[in-house]
Amino acid sequence: MISLVSRVALLAGLAFGAVSILGCGVDYDRTDITAVKASPLGGSITTARIELPVGMILKAHIVSYDDDRKEMDNDLYMKDPSIADVTGVVSDRDYAFYGLRTGATEVEIRADGKLVLIITVVVTDQPVLP
Repeated sequence: MISLVSRVALLAGLAFGAVSILGCGVDYDRTDITAVKASPLGGSITTARIELPVGMILKAHIVSYDDDRKEMDNDLYMKDPSIADVTGVVSDRDYAFYGLRTGATEVEIRADGKLVLIITVVVTDQPVLP
């Protein structure tokens, strides 16, 4: 016969195991930004900051990965689309950022519906041509 203490310990262990199994899921790991193409007038992108001149386009390949190194579905949302905006382009996971007027805003990157990254977006005046 099992003692009361043993029963409680067994039930606690089973409950912990059930919670652990139910709690397992896909966890976000990182977002990679590659294949950046800017206009001859400039533009750059990192996971912290995007800079581009008014009227110019900056293209980047953006992929978020889970902890199993599998690609996650991305959605990008510009907080103030009157300063800059973003849209998906023909190629999968390629995005075009375009500056509309000088200023600063942020773009949110959501992976599988969860907010994973916020990047500052700065739109500058076009540089003076020589």
